[in-house]
Amino acid sequence: MFDLNKFLEDRETRAEKQYSLIEQFNTPLLSLRPNYPGENKNDFIAVDIVDIISKEIISILSDKIIYKEIIQSLEGKTYLFNIDIDSSELKKIAMEIEESHPLGRCVDIDIFNEESKLLSRTDFGFSKRKCFICDELAFVCGRSFTHSHEEIKLNIRNRYENYIKIKNKQEQYCDLLADFALKGIILEVSSSPSFGLVSPLTQGSHSDMNFFTFLNSSFAIKPFLKEMSLVGYSSLSIDTIFKKIRIIGISAEENMFSATKGINTHKGMIFLMGISLASVSKAIYENLPFNAIADIISEMCKDILKDFEALENKENLTHGEKLYLNYGITGIRGEVKEGLKNIFTGSLNILENSLKKDSDINKAMIQTLLFLMSVLDDSTILHRHDFKTLEKVKNDAKNILDIGGVYSENGLKAVNDLEKEYIKKRISPGGSADSLAVTLFLKECRDNFF
Repeated sequence: MFDLNKFLEDRETRAEKQYSLIEQFNTPLLSLRPNYPGENKNDFIAVDIVDIISKEIISILSDKIIYKEIIQSLEGKTYLFNIDIDSSELKKIAMEIEESHPLGRCVDIDIFNEESKLLSRTDFGFSKRKCFICDELAFVCGRSFTHSHEEIKLNIRNRYENYIKIKNKQEQYCDLLADFALKGIILEVSSSPSFGLVSPLTQGSHSDMNFFTFLNSSFAIKPFLKEMSLVGYSSLSIDTIFKKIRIIGISAEENMFSATKGINTHKGMIFLMGISLASVSKAIYENLPFNAIADIISEMCKDILKDFEALENKENLTHGEKLYLNYGITGIRGEVKEGLKNIFTGSLNILENSLKKDSDINKAMIQTLLFLMSVLDDSTILHRHDFKTLEKVKNDAKNILDIGGVYSENGLKAVNDLEKEYIKKRISPGGSADSLAVTLFLKECRDNFF
């Protein structure tokens, strides 16, 4: 039998706990509870929904959460998070989850600032929450008992079942997308000759890695490729998706370095493929056409050059940051900000047209790599050499394409000669290689999903 006094006591206990945690950690607090009618707020659906939303919160804010506690009571399963982030920003994230997640309406996410003040939606120009079933404000329907508890529970149950269907489809699609990404990564390193890059036949210009190093690294990052695609296949905003995949990318890099014993094989690839994966997933989720992917990438990375702000005072600069600081080169960040136009309007067509000639995937990859080398400001070349070398690479690639590339006798000879020259001079077009892998990935996606 439901004990109202115990319910009210549990509510008071939770409130006191919230205030004590805010005082203890001096940070905003997020409280997550089921928005579920009736006396039994520990119904398995209500509990599972709260667990699902808690995982969403953790995935978005994992690096900012400094304390988590779970309370089991008559109020239902409750999560309390102390989060080291501005309370206004935290409230906006909470509102986005409530509004965009398929189960967001089935929970209450309260945000308290450091002074223990409860932040309201109306403080940010939003109206109060709407009813589950009709367009009336929720508190109006609640006070007037417009809808029965059973009617509301049925609505929640339907939302929950639809969400499970979405999750099952998400798993299937994202398994495939991660496979396509891994296929692109492995195909790229399997191409030969590849102008100083690692291949099955040579270490290229690299003394610290070989083909098997790349295989180990590729499979080490595979789980994170799926995680990134899972993030994209969602109702989350593009900005939030980007924040989440950058966190996943850090974990992917750590796993890569562990697998390669500290050798950087795929750091740039993780960044570029992660953005591409999440954008493709988002386009599939929203049922958008293939050409919308470029727009999603551009929108996702619209503020990417802010990474370069205040570099003068930063220690341990990355290769890309050094190039920007010294020469104003934006590298791959500039490419994604422009929606990877060199891929969508260039290398994809080169790859497709090459495969139509004789279905030789190795020749098609070399031809596509030549195109990318001829147009990209490859930061790997700039890091290892200088602008003069970059211009030479661009001109070398363009000249070979002008005589037919791998599809002419003279072009094929020039390709083999250039491979030997670049190995000798330790030139390695790593940025072009990453873009080739993404080109292969996007073609596979277009053929199978769009």
